[in-house]
Amino acid sequence: MTRPVAAVTLAALVVLAVLAPAAPAAAQAPAVSPVTDAVLADPPPESWLNWRRTQDGWGYSPLDRITRENVGNLRMVWSWAMEPGSQQTTPIIHEGVMYLASPGNIVQALDAATGDMLWEYRRQFP
Repeated sequence: MTRPVAAVTLAALVVLAVLAPAAPAAAQAPAVSPVTDAVLADPPPESWLNWRRTQDGWGYSPLDRITRENVGNLRMVWSWAMEPGSQQTTPIIHEGVMYLASPGNIVQALDAATGDMLWEYRRQFP
């Protein structure tokens, strides 16, 4: 193998070694639709994109799965322990993901159906 061919081969292997571990992580990230002004003005029924769901702060949910007949049968499916400190967060829900802001500059994304953490960001201060 000549030196130029060996150098190109080595460079290609280095690039593959660096990029290959990132591929599974990128494959796991769900595609998320952007939240536009139109979506904020008229959110899908299952979304809570603002405090109290809509821009007018009404707090009404158009979902109809919980009724007077079945409300007594509701049970906790999951719960989430947040970081210690003052809690005044209002979760945002978009496409089945619940976004929470916790004390200490922490943002977490949870699967709204299961409570499993999808990702977490912890802002570090110098």
